[in-house]
Amino acid sequence: MKTKRAIALLIALAMGTTMISSCGKKEDSSLTEDGRVILTVGNWPDEETKPESYASRMKLKEEFEAKYPDILVVPDTWAYDVSTFAAKAEGGTLPIIYNTFATESKKIMELGYAADITDAMKKNGYYDAISDDIKNEISKDGHIYIIPRSLYTLGLVLNLNLFRQAGLMNEDGTPKIPETFDDVREMSKIIKEKTGKAGFLFPTTANGGGWNFTNLAWSFGGEFMKETDAGWKADFNDGVTEALKFLRDMKWEDNSLPKETLINNDDAMKLIGTDQAAMAFAHPGQVDLLTSKYGMSTDDIGYAKMPAGPKARVALLGGDFSAIAPNATPKQIDAAIKWLAFKGDTPATELTDELKTAIERNIQEKLDSKRVIGIKDASIWNANNASEAYKQEMIEKNRNIKEENVASYNDKTGVVLHAEERMCTQDLYALLDSCIQAVLNDKNADCQAVVDKAESDFQNNYLNNLN
Repeated sequence: MKTKRAIALLIALAMGTTMISSCGKKEDSSLTEDGRVILTVGNWPDEETKPESYASRMKLKEEFEAKYPDILVVPDTWAYDVSTFAAKAEGGTLPIIYNTFATESKKIMELGYAADITDAMKKNGYYDAISDDIKNEISKDGHIYIIPRSLYTLGLVLNLNLFRQAGLMNEDGTPKIPETFDDVREMSKIIKEKTGKAGFLFPTTANGGGWNFTNLAWSFGGEFMKETDAGWKADFNDGVTEALKFLRDMKWEDNSLPKETLINNDDAMKLIGTDQAAMAFAHPGQVDLLTSKYGMSTDDIGYAKMPAGPKARVALLGGDFSAIAPNATPKQIDAAIKWLAFKGDTPATELTDELKTAIERNIQEKLDSKRVIGIKDASIWNANNASEAYKQEMIEKNRNIKEENVASYNDKTGVVLHAEERMCTQDLYALLDSCIQAVLNDKNADCQAVVDKAESDFQNNYLNNLN
């Protein structure tokens, strides 16, 4: 498209300043010919697939450059991918600012793939605003390398169309909330009987199954690893096996899971959003897909806290973090911090007009892209943070989903928040995908044998490489 060609030309012109000049002097690759700081920004929305988000981001770029004429923002559509990240990092081709997952922060810091931003965070007053729990996740040896942008906790999304058809609504029109996994199982059987659709679904591929399964296992008292004097040891206890049996029984005894067993996280939201399944684990960003991608009315969406298992009510705590490329210059680090602040992704102790504008812009972007407003999640920042308070005010002012339909999730009373497993996380998820597939594809599968093999493989193929 014409705009894409224009962006390509912009990148070429910006990067062209790195060429050797006619007098033989190599120019600073972080600056344009006229001295502007080049700030490449990753995760830029694609114009063809996300036109509304793309237009909003280009408008943001225009406004930012008007405020900071000494900075040139160069869009980069690359998004974090474990299969491509190492090559880009080693080759020095990462965007100056890029997004990543909470699970990847420790690896990124250990391998030196992020710049030390401690001084910049202190200079801008952000260092003390970050909660101590989160600071531990983004620091190494007392230095900060990662910028927290948002946190999420998993909950249970409900398709209220199917709940209504199954008679699972209260007299006041609110959904009946499954408070325990026993409730999930019983309600799933009712939904299957009354509607013919799956009452509950569980991803099994692309690491999505393992990512979801840790929540279920923790609630059944499950553990996956422990640190010993001899190093990290795989420790898949009885809770892991019981959680796997729970899914097996829902598939083969209740027939309340989908017939299709190879499901990824995107498939899961498609099944919920098209009335093919009634319940699934999801974080708020996934709930947004129901409206933005599948056109679901917010009146037909419910969102509840994670149900309680036999041992606890546990929800995974994850997040979206940003990092700055390790080869960034001090000026580029400063520009990156300014960009995040302009977007409203940084804390503040004072509620300035600029900050209000940034928060309002974020809310409007969500409305423009048909996402859900009214879901409240965990906060990165310390209590009494001005930006967080105003953000919550704007959420209430612009909510487009009934408060009673998300009240359970927003409350979180009794929920134990659990960070993702610490070591070889994505590898663990892949192994757990295989475990789930094994029991959902074979009604005679021995859950204990499946878990024992996964534990052995995790130790021998992954954890031993750390020790």
